[in-house]
Amino acid sequence: MNMSDRIHNLSETECVVNTLLGIVSENECTQCGKCVFGYEGAAQLQMILGDITEKKGKSTDLGQMQELCELMKTQSLCEAGEEIADTVLAALETYRQDFEDHVGKKGCKAGVCKKFMTYHILADKCNGCGECIDACDEEAIIGKDKFVHIIDQQECIQCGACMEICEEEAIVRAGAVKPRCPKRPIPCKRR
Repeated sequence: MNMSDRIHNLSETECVVNTLLGIVSENECTQCGKCVFGYEGAAQLQMILGDITEKKGKSTDLGQMQELCELMKTQSLCEAGEEIADTVLAALETYRQDFEDHVGKKGCKAGVCKKFMTYHILADKCNGCGECIDACDEEAIIGKDKFVHIIDQQECIQCGACMEICEEEAIVRAGAVKPRCPKRPIPCKRR
């Protein structure tokens, strides 16, 4: 399967930005160095796509990628540089809204880009055991015994340790659509 086919056959659980980052990173141009436009172009694309997946994308990134790929198509000395440029351009055209959502910080609809995900504790499932508090090295979880705990999104680094430890399955990971959760610790419902 060539690069363009890979981009056009994405499932709902695959992120175009993350997939494209993988394709660019694995491209032979990143190791070659025989031509500036292939080597440097791939390196620049890799850096821009990496920033976008890390929630550091800028509004100018999509235009820069477009311009860079247009140059790569005409100036690369081999087909690999041209193919990666064509693939990125095809992805930008086909999945423009997904790129804009990433750059505009609205999220990753596939739920793949970790920095766009947040963790939440569901009040109807939390029993106030405190296991998640102990598991969180960042001290991002607020609560006390028999109270529904709260995750401080400013402190949370999205490691997922709290979700792994929770036997009640009270902690969920969310993308653009967030569950309704209490703003402060409240007493747990009796079971």
